[in-house]
Amino acid sequence: MHTLLTAPRAWTLLPALFMAALAFGQANDRAIFVANNGNLEGSVTAFAVSADGTLAQVNRVITGTRPTMSDPCPGCNPYEISITPNGRYLATGHAASNDPYEQLSFFEVAGDGSIDEIAFFSVPGTPMDVTWITDDLLAVTRTDPSPNKVVIYHFNPAPPSLVEVEVENVGTFSTYLVVHPSRQYLYVNDSGAADTLRVFSIAPSGALTLIDSEPTGPYYNLELAISPDGTKLYAVGGITNVVLGFNIAADGKLTPMFGSPFPEFGSSPSNVAVSSDNLYLLVGHGTDATVRSASINQTTGALTYTGNMFDVGLQGSLGDVQSLDNLFFVTDNSTAIDSPMGVYSFTLNAGGSFTQNGPIASTGGIAPRSIAVWKPPLVVLAGDLNCDSSVNFGDINPFVALLTGGG
Repeated sequence: MHTLLTAPRAWTLLPALFMAALAFGQANDRAIFVANNGNLEGSVTAFAVSADGTLAQVNRVITGTRPTMSDPCPGCNPYEISITPNGRYLATGHAASNDPYEQLSFFEVAGDGSIDEIAFFSVPGTPMDVTWITDDLLAVTRTDPSPNKVVIYHFNPAPPSLVEVEVENVGTFSTYLVVHPSRQYLYVNDSGAADTLRVFSIAPSGALTLIDSEPTGPYYNLELAISPDGTKLYAVGGITNVVLGFNIAADGKLTPMFGSPFPEFGSSPSNVAVSSDNLYLLVGHGTDATVRSASINQTTGALTYTGNMFDVGLQGSLGDVQSLDNLFFVTDNSTAIDSPMGVYSFTLNAGGSFTQNGPIASTGGIAPRSIAVWKPPLVVLAGDLNCDSSVNFGDINPFVALLTGGG
């Protein structure tokens, strides 16, 4: 039951509000979390994002080690990483060649942005991608069986438990997921024999209903990205050297954009993110290891290469691209040729140019790959609410809900 507060009482809670932020279990400032996909040592590194966009390592948690590749190590090779909508928990899926079972690992985030591993579970198949649907429902690909599966798990942190609530067949090589900003729809790739994008509606229980299937052949559809406004989806085509674009209808279904597939401006596009202002697509490439920007036509979704690029180095060394505010981040997973390995921070400028923020930041781990980004919600002060005694503070800020008993 929510508690309604009058404005004078709300003002007395302001000091406690900020203390609650520290206890709630989410980083109090912007942060990124990097999964280090090492064969001999897996780990996750937490970084604080400064006002100028530079990165400061907070801590690193080792998830598994082994002396040789022939030794089992379920905690090695954290391949993908995702953060809950409330910023409290992280999940990583591992691809450590421990068939037929692999591992999902879970971490709690503290107010200073540090992380602590709180649970890990053995799951069938290989969880090549993970994405939180809600704060307790996690979507996971299961790529070992044929057909591949998409699985929904319910996670309870205290005591830690993981319960499978839904399984759906999705194709012969389904390795990427993305959830709609509304949390109502899940998009799953299939770059196997029948190149297809599948769309599922998500029930509050986690049950999935297939509502759309869009063929993409003869083009691959690999990593997926949805614009923050929820109107556009892009899929990179790998060695087919295209970017596929789809408009998203109000019911979650897809329609190919006019002009899609768009010829790619680098070689083998493998990673993709949409800028936080919806204006630019950021594409990482496998063969030439570059990240490049393209402007997005806000009406049609069509892409125009801006001519701006950054070369990470060796072929295959670009691990991931993710955006946050006017920044974006790129991982370099190899020390070959140019020596540095870690994560780059860039400021995205008007026109799609970008400026590097400081030197590459070492994760301290092996083969940094996937990135999860976090920005805390705006803390609403009572004085900004015009002293409306009918305001439900729990609906405005989870910290206030925590203080007042709101749900």
